[in-house]
Amino acid sequence: MLKIAIVGYGNLGKSLEKETQKNTETELVAVYSRREINHPRYRPMKEIGKKQDFDVAMLALGSYSDIESYANAFENIDTVDSFDTHAKIAEYKAYLNSVKKESLAIISTGWDPGLLSLARAVFGIGATEYATLWGEGVSQGHSNAIRAIPGVLDAVQFTVPKADALTRVSKGVTDGKLLHDRICYVACVENDKKEIEKQILSMPNYFEGYTTVVHFVSQQEVRELKRRTHHRGQVICTGEGFEANCTVTLDNNPDYTAKIMLAYAHALPQLKADGYRGAVDVFDIPMKYLASATML
Repeated sequence: MLKIAIVGYGNLGKSLEKETQKNTETELVAVYSRREINHPRYRPMKEIGKKQDFDVAMLALGSYSDIESYANAFENIDTVDSFDTHAKIAEYKAYLNSVKKESLAIISTGWDPGLLSLARAVFGIGATEYATLWGEGVSQGHSNAIRAIPGVLDAVQFTVPKADALTRVSKGVTDGKLLHDRICYVACVENDKKEIEKQILSMPNYFEGYTTVVHFVSQQEVRELKRRTHHRGQVICTGEGFEANCTVTLDNNPDYTAKIMLAYAHALPQLKADGYRGAVDVFDIPMKYLASATML
């Protein structure tokens, strides 16, 4: 029985709880949250590390700042996360390797980065170029980044491929900034609108360089938009004489991310037994730890 702690109780945290309850080989021991929640297994975030009665902590925190800010608290705790700031994964991994000497961190295990990272690597063999299309769907990480801006009451961001994205790819365009629009819906303090829009448009690794549209709406409108949980990802690799295409279509983004994270969590005990320590990503973990022989 794998004993699980969930850290963070937003959409992903709730999906992890739901998926854990479905699995007869997992037991939910604790739910850590910065805000006090009405949950029988609730523990304050400040108590992380004081009581380790679980095997692995599932980090359901935002990648913009939350996961990194709590990294030291998990120095001696095995973790699985879905850190999704592509441009900072190498830096994040290097930092974890410097602090986690005896524990193991499996990082960036969502569907992208994660499964589509593997698709880019495998289907990119022999390819001269590849492109990735995301959406239409809610970007949890980008939404969290907007909500971290002072004055923002709530926000949600949709990533939308441009109408002619596939045509652009066929002509050799692979830069994601030229293939997508980022549509933001923000509820905020009235007087802060101009400054908030400026911060969104200039935010590196998230919005800077993208065609970004900011709509200021009510908190109720944001809540309604956040009910949309669908998403989509597509990797297209082309080379001399071939094209490889991998598509993921999701009815519920956080639910699917939770399924992937739990699959890696189940692999963690054997990885540790085989000597893995520090931080590892999906490229470091052989598929034998995840896949049954019947999948060949």
